[in-house]
Amino acid sequence: MNRSLTAGALLVIPFALPAQTVLDGYIAEGLQHNIVVQQRTIALDQAMLGLKDARSLFLPSANLSGSYLSGEGGRFLDLPIGDLVNPVYRTLNQFLGSQAFPEVDNVRGFFNPNNYYDAHVRASMPLVNTDLFHNKRIQQDQVKLKDQEVDIYRRQLVKEIKQAYYQVLLADAGVRTYTSALELLERNVAVSESLERNGKGVPAQVLRSRSERERIRTQLVAAQAQGANARRYFNFLLNRPLDSPVDTQYDVRAALSDTARFNTVDISRREELAALRTVVDLRTSQYKLADQYWVPKLGTFVDLGYQGIDWSTDSDADYYLFGVTLDVPVFNGLRNRTKRQRALLDVRSAELDQVQVTNQLQLGADVARNDLSAALSAMRSATAQEESARSYFHLIDTGYREGVNTLIEYIDGRNQLTTSEVQLQAAYYTTLQRLAELERATATYPLP
Repeated sequence: MNRSLTAGALLVIPFALPAQTVLDGYIAEGLQHNIVVQQRTIALDQAMLGLKDARSLFLPSANLSGSYLSGEGGRFLDLPIGDLVNPVYRTLNQFLGSQAFPEVDNVRGFFNPNNYYDAHVRASMPLVNTDLFHNKRIQQDQVKLKDQEVDIYRRQLVKEIKQAYYQVLLADAGVRTYTSALELLERNVAVSESLERNGKGVPAQVLRSRSERERIRTQLVAAQAQGANARRYFNFLLNRPLDSPVDTQYDVRAALSDTARFNTVDISRREELAALRTVVDLRTSQYKLADQYWVPKLGTFVDLGYQGIDWSTDSDADYYLFGVTLDVPVFNGLRNRTKRQRALLDVRSAELDQVQVTNQLQLGADVARNDLSAALSAMRSATAQEESARSYFHLIDTGYREGVNTLIEYIDGRNQLTTSEVQLQAAYYTTLQRLAELERATATYPLP
């Protein structure tokens, strides 16, 4: 199979020409301006922001908080201070013979503060928290996955742009073929009408010539419509105005010579494989996160601020408060164990997906290689048929002009030539499309 690909390319094209810069330029434009690429790039940027958030959780955080409370009534507490100290004060006053110790009243204290404020800055920082480490790794895998998804679509877009461009070229080739055939039939109709006027022809020949001319004209109109639609879809992929002109200066033979580089089919460069590995890593990180639910979480905080009554700001109002927090999970109805089991199953499922998709990609690459080989064989056959049809029509055309061959033979020869030319062009661009599919299956196009 590998030898047949190389041999087929060498039979069709004996030498390689420079790279097709026109198509490469369109591909670069599509990769830059395609709307879906831009949307997936935005998703990648969002994943990057999520990673920044995960990293920032390791840093200290500071928040300014303030509160004001004022009220009366509600719960209270009686403090019999007067009943406790007044007898002592009276004894002292009698002993001293003075009123140095005045009596005090009992105090009723309310729990609801009156005109109380508290304003402070709290700085906190985690000391031990395994969730943060696993969450960071999960976000890193998310970024990698989004990046790989962008490349997967970009590579798919390259194939679609190439195939759409080949459709444009195929439609233009069909227009040229039918235009050439129509010109010949126009001359044939003129000759048939001239022979009829001079009494050397029959009306049936004129009618047959006109009918064949209209048939080719219908095919020409269909090819023109196909070309217009192909251009619109091509411009759609590039996110350009749909009626934008398309440069069709493309060396088909140079592009066909590129088939020789697919002697072996290697899918190791496929972005899908890297994405599958990333998914397995992501599921593994999620499993580790669920598996270490029992690890205690330790953190610290410090408050710096003011609090007091009636907006006092003296030396007694400022304060600091330092603390350490410890969170140890004990029991939550076995939900953590269930979550761990689900995460383990997700890992196993991702591993199976990796094996299955790898086999599918290898199968797709082998099928693409076989399709390319078949297209090369069909192209060689179409080339031989076109050469035979051209030689046959040349002989029939010469004989028809000399009166040796009939009009039916002439039209039959012209139909064979037109059909063979259309089939040869279709074989060319079908081969290029199969080449684009194999290039996609092996991820060989160099993405910027």
